[in-house]
Amino acid sequence: MSPRRPDLLQADPSLREQTVLDYALKRESAEKNEVVPRVSIAEARRSAVQLDVVSERDTTRLLFISRDASLLNQATQTLDGFLNLSDVFDEVHIVVLQVGALPRNPVLRVSANVWLYVVAAPHWWLTPMAAVEMIKSQLAFADGFRPDLIVARDAYECALIALYLGRHLSRPVQLHVLEDIFGLKVRARLPHAFWRLLIARYVVPRFLSVRTSTDQLTLKLSKRYPGIPDIATLPRFHNYQALRAASGQTYTLKEKYPQYVFRMLYIGVLDSDACAYQAMDAVRGLLRNKKICLVFYGSGKGRIELQKRAEILGIAEQVVFERDLDQAACLAGANVLLVPETTPVADEIAALGAFARVPLVLAVTPQRADIFVNGDSAFLCKEGDTVAMGLAVSKLMSSAPLANDFIEAAFTAVSSRLHEDPVAYRLAYRDSVEAALFAGMSDTEDVNSESVIQSSSTL
Repeated sequence: MSPRRPDLLQADPSLREQTVLDYALKRESAEKNEVVPRVSIAEARRSAVQLDVVSERDTTRLLFISRDASLLNQATQTLDGFLNLSDVFDEVHIVVLQVGALPRNPVLRVSANVWLYVVAAPHWWLTPMAAVEMIKSQLAFADGFRPDLIVARDAYECALIALYLGRHLSRPVQLHVLEDIFGLKVRARLPHAFWRLLIARYVVPRFLSVRTSTDQLTLKLSKRYPGIPDIATLPRFHNYQALRAASGQTYTLKEKYPQYVFRMLYIGVLDSDACAYQAMDAVRGLLRNKKICLVFYGSGKGRIELQKRAEILGIAEQVVFERDLDQAACLAGANVLLVPETTPVADEIAALGAFARVPLVLAVTPQRADIFVNGDSAFLCKEGDTVAMGLAVSKLMSSAPLANDFIEAAFTAVSSRLHEDPVAYRLAYRDSVEAALFAGMSDTEDVNSESVIQSSSTL
């Protein structure tokens, strides 16, 4: 049987009000007698933070600013031909600057976590303003600026944009210096070199974090701008798997051409470029010996012209154009590798030759000079100096101990300086870039509670 409910129509309202008043008086008396602990402001600041926002993300959202038009290739978004940005960072935004008309679709989502933005202006000096407007409209939302870190891929207008955004949006920035901005070659080929190098001299010392392409460039910038707290060389990767994998050939260059005791190898495209001709001109005196040959590995329309040139010089029998063997088999049977080109592709060929234990005669580039030592692990000749290249080959031909020393020193150089494991390379690259988040902070500096909460909530 349910309890009988009170009749609210016959209840006395004064009794209800009296009960509420007694409860309030007893509560107020209890609060007065309660001892409340009191601390000073200093003690309160030293106490543990009551509010702590923890982020679940372990990677960083990045904004890359570049003038490299190759990044517009939607198939792969790589900075160096190997590094797929979508595999390294949680979220990537790439802004590409170009002069001309704006494309029909300036904003593209090229993968699940990579966005591409194309900024165009009629003149190069107008691209920074156009880029800032697009970045603010596309990446600034109600809760703030989306990327955690801004990376400029050159020391010119890209760096200028990154500095402006970093200051006005309170984001850390990093500068990538990929060419010697003080070298004569850069001044000769860089469009509007005077103004761009003037920008470089202004922006470089204002970055707290700088990454370069070579150790020599790192050293040069460190000496010129000693106030930069975080400056280092970006990790470099080289894919040796092509050589380590079992070759489909049952014989090498040596077995295929046993009539020659010394085989010089050139790897590259045989087109109208003068570099293939430079290789022939460098060693044409040595090719008078019937026991020596020069092997061209590659294809192109320039093959016929090279054959005619060899016939004119009387060395047609010593010039071989290889088609059947693969690259690994050619390297395995070569006595010296000639690399007169100075392109990034040629840099990779030189590194492959070192790993395949072939003595190297190279045209010097900053990347090669950063890895090899002239006269110790390779012969580094001035670009276009065919006489020096010919003399270098003669030294290696006449001294087997010298060639063996080159082989071991070059193999050690590439093994110690270049990353071979793709996973390790990606981690090293990510750590190098994300170091900009802590640039300028001393090792013993404590982060106060406000900065911890702000950075955590941002992430």
